[in-house]
Amino acid sequence: MPSLKGNVILNYINVITGIIFPVITFPYVSRILLSDGIGVVNFLTSIVNYIVLFTCLGIPMYAVKEIAKYRDNIPLRNKIAVEIITLSLVLCILGYVAVWALAEFVPRISTDATLFYILSLSILFTGIGVNWFYQGIEDFKFITIRAVIVRTLMALSLFLFVKDKNDLLIYGAITVGSTVGNNFINFVHLRKYIHFAQIKWKQLHITRHIKPAIHIFAFNLITSIYINLNTVMLGFLQGDKAVGLYTAGYKVAYIILTVVASLGVVMIPRCSNLIETGKFKEFGEVIVKATRLVICMALPAMTGLMLLATPVITIFCGEMFAESIPVLYWTAPIILFIGLSNVIGLQVLYPQNKENIVIWSTLGGAVFNLILNLILIPLLAEVGAAIATFVAELVVLIIQVIFGRKYIPFKLKDIRCGQYLLATVAMSVFVFFIMRSFDDIWVQTAASVLVGGGIYLGYLLYKKDDILFSVINFVLKKGKSDE
Repeated sequence: MPSLKGNVILNYINVITGIIFPVITFPYVSRILLSDGIGVVNFLTSIVNYIVLFTCLGIPMYAVKEIAKYRDNIPLRNKIAVEIITLSLVLCILGYVAVWALAEFVPRISTDATLFYILSLSILFTGIGVNWFYQGIEDFKFITIRAVIVRTLMALSLFLFVKDKNDLLIYGAITVGSTVGNNFINFVHLRKYIHFAQIKWKQLHITRHIKPAIHIFAFNLITSIYINLNTVMLGFLQGDKAVGLYTAGYKVAYIILTVVASLGVVMIPRCSNLIETGKFKEFGEVIVKATRLVICMALPAMTGLMLLATPVITIFCGEMFAESIPVLYWTAPIILFIGLSNVIGLQVLYPQNKENIVIWSTLGGAVFNLILNLILIPLLAEVGAAIATFVAELVVLIIQVIFGRKYIPFKLKDIRCGQYLLATVAMSVFVFFIMRSFDDIWVQTAASVLVGGGIYLGYLLYKKDDILFSVINFVLKKGKSDE
């Protein structure tokens, strides 16, 4: 079995390279395409994401759990994988019927039909991408190497071919290229594990996966309401510029959120396997460490983004996106909210087959999000959507804690998060004075990150925080083993 620590490190390498791509490319693109160009791509992408949601039918998360459960029974594992792939392809056909109908009969979409068709390539390649298979068998080395290569090629293509605002179609193709490239390689590489000629096709039972996958689909559908619906409602109610401004502020917070939330990608297969094999004590220990790691990363990240909102938006997006600053204020806290709800929902409740609690929590968040969007978007545009996102994610977390508390394998005192809070306060004091001591935004940002980060880590070192020392010791041992 692959090392859990090794998987965490590999997954973070994957996530960090995924962050480097938008950090390097978005400032360039935002200045070339401006808020209108960014807005139309993200508006249409949100529509495509809804179609992907329906064609996936909750299969990716369900499949990770199933492949992890039977990973040592190779014939059964491979049979399940082929059944799920076949089901995905059937659903993709239905998805493209929806793409055609929307492009033909919805004026808001038909005006950019070519771009819409290009972006819809993600439907097919998400369906055959089988990323869930590699997660289930915990082959994070392959996932990481493949992702780094494809992202590098996409970044180079963007700088080479997107030169002015008329290159919108090229930008759309490059945007979807990462999904296409990654998933195409996934499918081809699958031959290493599955010999399709040996599959007994008449013995496949494709439909048996629909019912359990629908539980996850309900969760994903409700979640998408307050992820993609903000963009869709902004597009219809306020136009492409508002979508672009919301995207700029939300994207900055989402980049950091990706690092914090990525822990769940590694933990779901491992937690499912631990529960399946009856190792509940180990399961509890893993969850405590995961929760503490999320808090350790999320608290300074969200606080730092709120303190540095003005220089970060200016550097990342340009002065023309100044209206995105309040969006970042409101969306930064979701780093903590989603980080914790991922641990409770996806790593604790889901492996214990308590999907209904997760579904009800996301439904509660979706209801709040929808109502607040209807009220606040006409009044506050992109800022209203950001406020709705903040409230929705907080509601999800509260409901999961209240109704799922008896399934959470630890007490609040086990987390010992007080030192992370004190370290964040100490960091914030220094960042506050740095922001008022320098006028240059680059100096403000660099000094705040270096000094604030040093204060935070220094305090944890002084307190001998075991999570921090665990990471340091692993890195040092890894380095020695490689020499």
